[in-house]
Amino acid sequence: MALKPGSEQPDLTLPDDYKHHPPDEHPEDWGWHGEWGRGARIGGWVSIVILLLMMTSTHYNLQGALFLGISAGILFVMLLVDRQRRKHSWRQ
Repeated sequence: MALKPGSEQPDLTLPDDYKHHPPDEHPEDWGWHGEWGRGARIGGWVSIVILLLMMTSTHYNLQGALFLGISAGILFVMLLVDRQRRKHSWRQ
């Protein structure tokens, strides 16, 4: 059921100048540039190792091992593509 216009209270927590004109803020202004950096790459390699170690547990029909291997493979390919992209990015 759609609400009637004006049936809800306006948000009273916002300052008056912000309600009428929200400021243009960009993440780059306060330090975020869209990359996680070295920590994410290290976390990716650690995740691959963990996924491969999980394959050593008991799997009754090897379905779990298959999906763990596929997940580790996809993550491995993504990390290799990221490495190549960063290595050759200055040439573009």
